[in-house]
Amino acid sequence: MEVEQGINYRTVKTQLPTRTCTTCLDASTGDMTEMIGVSGSIDPLTELQFVQKGIEMLQDPQSAPRALALCGTFPPGLSGQAVAKIISHRTAANILVFVDAVKDIHPVLATRCIDILKVNSTEVLSILSTVDSENYTARSPRHIDLAQAAMKLGTMFGIGIMAVTDGPSTAYLADTKENSCWAFQIPDLLAHRDHLVDETTRNNFGHLLLNPLGAGDTCSAVMLNLYLEKLDIVEAFAQGLAAASASCLVPMPNCIFDLSTMHKIRKLITVTKV
Repeated sequence: MEVEQGINYRTVKTQLPTRTCTTCLDASTGDMTEMIGVSGSIDPLTELQFVQKGIEMLQDPQSAPRALALCGTFPPGLSGQAVAKIISHRTAANILVFVDAVKDIHPVLATRCIDILKVNSTEVLSILSTVDSENYTARSPRHIDLAQAAMKLGTMFGIGIMAVTDGPSTAYLADTKENSCWAFQIPDLLAHRDHLVDETTRNNFGHLLLNPLGAGDTCSAVMLNLYLEKLDIVEAFAQGLAAASASCLVPMPNCIFDLSTMHKIRKLITVTKV
C-alpha cells in the first residue's frame, strides 16, 4: 500500500504476528467499540533495530524528514524509552516532533523535544493525573477547564503547542510560548447533515449515523500536513477538525472524507481566543 501511495518507508520485521483490531459501530446509537487481538511481544533485539533505524533516518541528511509523527499505541515490547531515544537524537532543529499518543508517554514527554502534542480530553486528564493527582485524578473532562489543562501540561513538559479534542464538543489549542489559547466550537453534524452530505449518500445511508472511527487520526494528519505547508497553526487545527468531522459522515472506510464537505464544515467551526 505504501508503494502505491509513493511513500518511502523502512521496515523492522518481528518474529511474531502483530495484532488485529475489529471495530464495532452500533447503527442504532452511534456508539463504537474495538476488539483488539493479542499481539506478540517485540524482543529486545528487534526494539534495538527499530531505535537504530529511527536514529539513522533522523541523522541522514538525505532522508531526514521535515517532521517526525509518533501516533497510536506502542506494541508490547516497544517501550517509551526506546522512542524517547530516537527523538533525543534529532540533530536538525527544523525536524518538528508531532505526538498523538498517550500510553507509556512519560519518557517521551521527559525529552522536552515535543513541538506539538495532540490528545483527547480523556488522555490529557490521564497524563495530568500522574503528575498532579490531587487536582486531576478521577475527574471528568466535563468538570475541568480543558484550556487550562492543556496550557498546564504543555508548560510542564516544554511542549510548544497543545491540541486537545473532545469528540463533538469544544476543542482547544494552547500555544505555551505565546501564552495563548483558542476554543473551537464544532457544529452539530446531524443537524447540518442535509447541507453537508450529497443526496446520493443520504439515499444510500438514510439512517442518521456518524462514524467516528479514524477521526482523530484524520485530524492529526491534516493538521500536521497543513502546518508543514506554512499554514498558521490555529487554522491548521481548525481544518484538521473539519476533516475529522467530514470523515464521521463517511460510513466506510475510516480516515476517508470528502474535501468539499470538509470546507463546508470549516465554515461552520467557530474559533474564539479564550
